Amino acid sequence: MTAVATNPYLDGVKVGLIVPSVNTTTEPEFNWIAPRNMSFHAARVFMDTTTAEALRSMNAEVRNAGRLLATLKPDVVAYACTAGSFIDGLAATHLLLDDLRSLVKCPVVATSTAMVEALRSLGVSRLALATPYPREVSLSEAQFLAQNGFEIVSHEYLGRSGSAVRPTRFDEIIELVKRVDVPAAQAIFVSCTDLRALELVDELEASTGKPVLTSNQVTLWSVLSALGSQESVRGFGRLLNQVRS
Repeated sequence: MTAVATNPYLDGVKVGLIVPSVNTTTEPEFNWIAPRNMSFHAARVFMDTTTAEALRSMNAEVRNAGRLLATLKPDVVAYACTAGSFIDGLAATHLLLDDLRSLVKCPVVATSTAMVEALRSLGVSRLALATPYPREVSLSEAQFLAQNGFEIVSHEYLGRSGSAVRPTRFDEIIELVKRVDVPAAQAIFVSCTDLRALELVDELEASTGKPVLTSNQVTLWSVLSALGSQESVRGFGRLLNQVRS
């Protein structure tokens, strides 16, 4: 038999993703920076506007997405939506994750809980929050973080919804971070899995001198942690650069 060029993605771990239907950023970012032994398999749930009502309607589809992903026998599942996973508070998030675990029979993470765990791993207690969301949803995220023990010392939002988030330009994200950065903040969280902030993280950390975290960054970090991986991912902020214990 001649030598076969094997596909590293087919012999490694399978990561199930649950993503909002409007999202076009998470999968390309994960495929771009994740270790080569990881493959990503997405189920989409309907969302077209970023409102509390639309997010709750989307969450009603998440369990069915979990049933679909269960059939591929994933090694870990991530609900990769920040707003969807914080909109009704911590107790609702934990209930949803418990339901998903019972369906997929593997570890399950969500962006909002990954955000909390990542901030704690860096020893952050005072936080600047930057979001692309409308005011109501952005304030809900600030409340969620406060419920988890963080002091929000600065908060800025762009007021964008649904498919209007994805086209946000790099210069707009940089300016948003500049506005939200205050001396009291130990770190900056740039929210939304459909916002192209990951590409800017190293530049933003250099300019602010602080950890800068993004939704897709913390979600991937949590996936790697759930898998017990000790690999670091360089070039996308100090969070991913550190080796998990």
